[in-house]
Amino acid sequence: MTCRICASQTNVLFRATILSKYAIAYYECPTCRFVQTETPYWLDEAYQSAFTTTDTGTLRRGQVLGDSAIALLFFLFNRSGRFVDYAGGYGVLTRYMRDAGFDFYTTDPYAPNLLAKGFEAPLPANTADRYELATAFECFEHFVHPADELRKILAYTDNVFFTTQPCPTPAPAVTDWWYYAPHHGQHVALYRPETLAYLGKQVGLHYYNLLNYHLYTRKPFPPLVFPLLVAAGRFGLASVLRLFLKSKTVSDAALLEQRTQAGRLTV
Repeated sequence: MTCRICASQTNVLFRATILSKYAIAYYECPTCRFVQTETPYWLDEAYQSAFTTTDTGTLRRGQVLGDSAIALLFFLFNRSGRFVDYAGGYGVLTRYMRDAGFDFYTTDPYAPNLLAKGFEAPLPANTADRYELATAFECFEHFVHPADELRKILAYTDNVFFTTQPCPTPAPAVTDWWYYAPHHGQHVALYRPETLAYLGKQVGLHYYNLLNYHLYTRKPFPPLVFPLLVAAGRFGLASVLRLFLKSKTVSDAALLEQRTQAGRLTV
């Protein structure tokens, strides 16, 4: 089978059962180290619900990853710019980041925006409308064709802060690593750091990482800056930085009330 990132010929890694019913193969690329399922014909069934029953971490991710994003955006990017949460689900992260003081918007074709209504992200009409950065948390492992999906994100911005769990080397058995998640069948793409560096290079992006945190950007940074800010944000710096930011919680409520009264938004 051909690698869906670099087009090299892949090797069969192991076979497993997806959705407790479909026997499929996983493949590993010897060139870019990408691990992929066979062509995922089961996705319509896997995505009957955008969120799986076993995903208990939605709210916790919004807080933990949001705190790392606060530190990253505060120091490395234009904190007064617009930001987009790509594949933003129910709008959890967008609401969290707006509460912190960042001008965040959300987009997701597969999940209803429940918590950030009125702050949906349109595609930029021109260069001036582009977003400062996109977050894309826990979605790269869902991409059947990662390069195509990355280009969709780059239509919004040149900077992408995302998370996905790197596949260990050597690749563990399907029963020994929870992130394969064959029970819900949505994780069809698994990466190593060298895979993500290869993917970024295809579109001219610098790549930085710390464990499951990753950054694509056209801006060169000293290698240690990204991991230091991600870790510091998670372990307390975000709380300090909030003192220098103005929350949008109250102003958003007033704005949404005006839109509702003008008939541009339903309650």
